[in-house]
Amino acid sequence: MIKRALFSLILLGMAAQTHATPELLVPSEIQCGPFQYIETIEVHGDIEDSVLRLIHATLENKDSDFYVIQHISEDTRDDTLTVVINLYNQGESYNLS
Repeated sequence: MIKRALFSLILLGMAAQTHATPELLVPSEIQCGPFQYIETIEVHGDIEDSVLRLIHATLENKDSDFYVIQHISEDTRDDTLTVVINLYNQGESYNLS
């Protein structure tokens, strides 16, 4: 279920054009580009909540360019959902000339 939710989140993140929230990146993209780490955020919500809505609501007032989902976990006993997110800004690009 978590894999399906993550896959859906990635697809929705790519399809949705949002101006107020940072863009979703795949963890491997961080290693290949000039990104500056900002902070790690833990998002908590109801297990029935949309992961994408929880993330967007949390990141609405954050000042960063990109985010990466590090971990998604569900607690079926308490009906809670936890998402760990790392925030990044676009770093200076390298000039090869």
